[in-house]
Amino acid sequence: MKRHLDDELKRLKDKLFRMGLQAEEAIVKASKALFERDSKLAEAVIKGDQEINLAEIEIDELGHELIALHQPTAVDLRFITMVLKINSDLERMGDQAVNIAEKAIKINQEPPAKPYIDLPKIAETARGMVRDALDAFMKQDAAKAKEILEKDDVIDEINDRVYEDVQKLMREKPDTIPQGVALIMVSHNLERLADLATNIAEDVIYLTRGIDVRHHIRERREEASA
Repeated sequence: MKRHLDDELKRLKDKLFRMGLQAEEAIVKASKALFERDSKLAEAVIKGDQEINLAEIEIDELGHELIALHQPTAVDLRFITMVLKINSDLERMGDQAVNIAEKAIKINQEPPAKPYIDLPKIAETARGMVRDALDAFMKQDAAKAKEILEKDDVIDEINDRVYEDVQKLMREKPDTIPQGVALIMVSHNLERLADLATNIAEDVIYLTRGIDVRHHIRERREEASA
């Protein structure tokens, strides 16, 4: 017999997915605003963040309401807890997109200090990780979640390269320091987005396999794939 709680859990899951799509869209638009020097698009990202914030509140309220009214069993409770945790990560993704948009507006006021070589790579990889994390959650796909963990190392490597390149530019051309600092911060924002996607992937692995890979990651990743 189908439970009323099952319908409510599906509603909660669907709301989270829609919020994830909003966060992903904000990331795409913020990156485009920088790479295509579109400050109006950046302003739209900043303005649209309120919708993500409202979605977070709505999901948070629904999740806690389900716990209070239905007193869910261990499996359902773990699911709701994971949704609430992922909900917070998605809201932070929206914040990171806003940070990128704000930096884009500042950077776009001046001619580019250097070609955007590695930043687009970070942006696309981070966006892909966010999308894959959402798909892994919706499909309860631990294998896909594990792939996301591996991509985080790639992001870290590119981020380090961006930092070194921009530092060199600022040493050679001191007048580029303000823009260089902004570019480093954008790279950090993108790296942080990848970290948040990794958080979701870790939650999916825990939800589906009961394995906590947040600590001792290298040792536990092999266990998660077994």
